[in-house]
Amino acid sequence: FHRAACDERPPPPRRVGPAHETRCLFPEDVAAAPETEAAPAVGNAPHGSGADILRIDAVSKFFRQPSRIPFLRPRPPVRALDGVSLALEAGRTLAIVGESGSGKSTLARCIAGLIAPTGGAMRFGETALAGLARQRRRDTQRRLQIIFQDPNGALNPQKTVAEIVGRPLELYAGITGAARDARIAEILESVKLGARYATRYPGQLSGGEKQRVSIARALAADPEVLICDEPTSALDISVQAAVLNVLVELQRQRGLSNVFISHDLGVVRYVADRVAVMYLGRVMETGPTEDVFAPPHHPYTESLLSAVPTIAGTAHGKRIRLAGTVPSPAAPRSGCVFHSRCPRKHGAICETQDPPLHELPGARLIACHIPPDELARQQGAETSMEASPA
Repeated sequence: FHRAACDERPPPPRRVGPAHETRCLFPEDVAAAPETEAAPAVGNAPHGSGADILRIDAVSKFFRQPSRIPFLRPRPPVRALDGVSLALEAGRTLAIVGESGSGKSTLARCIAGLIAPTGGAMRFGETALAGLARQRRRDTQRRLQIIFQDPNGALNPQKTVAEIVGRPLELYAGITGAARDARIAEILESVKLGARYATRYPGQLSGGEKQRVSIARALAADPEVLICDEPTSALDISVQAAVLNVLVELQRQRGLSNVFISHDLGVVRYVADRVAVMYLGRVMETGPTEDVFAPPHHPYTESLLSAVPTIAGTAHGKRIRLAGTVPSPAAPRSGCVFHSRCPRKHGAICETQDPPLHELPGARLIACHIPPDELARQQGAETSMEASPA
């Protein structure tokens, strides 16, 4: 909504409702804008090659629980991932969403090689990925980098920014001396920091600046795939926007492929080309971003979308409040893992049989016992009723 007038004078406070003031020159335009115009998606840009750079096939990760008493039977394992299959197209962004405990970060750590999967296979281009990073070739390590959720824990407080960003340059490219310093300055400029930050320590930076240093460190390795594990969840909304814009701009400039982990569907709609929705270690739905945001949805996706606020302050359709809590990942499973909380439970079949995988146009998949046509009918009808005037 930026215009020339915004650069000429600071906006005075304007009353736009009862006890509601805003400092904006054009609040009427903001309120009248369609949701898609006010928050445009920048994914689905024509930067993909069509080839998959990363494939995840039936990956599982079980964490063994020791017995409380040595001679008793071991407790059942925690099934953090259970047969996850996904693909990332070169030059694109795949977002993985779900509430806490769904297995998103565990999947990110498996891809990065920080933990080894229990089963399944992963391929990076034509190369099979070993379970742990230390078992992978140095060039594979370089091409696959991760940005962690918490920069406070990811950055060494005893090292300067130059030392943090320069380490990958030395390790992977053998760049030292003046060439290293010049490259560090260039990388810091690319993440909107500047060379003056090189001599600072993490404790002298704000949260957003620390996260940009984390991005810079990953970029210093000259990667092809960036794994972004909720990189903006600990930041306030304005800093989130700045960091996301840096990631989007870098992807366009460098042709990076991103795996973006998040629980924020508003962020996902902005950055992603494809979305995978996870619940209790399984993938419930995958597809192009705009398709996943339109009916039919998996009932779990529908509940997540209903909590997304819009410019008008209302939710996506009717607000759905899921009953109960997420079942324990160590509990025995049968049927659909979402059946105990599903607002559209189809009957006893949901408790006893795994849901079929319905394939829709655009390589979209929905794992549900309810046929997609019926889901679309139910969800479309309820959205229409919610939008109709009283």
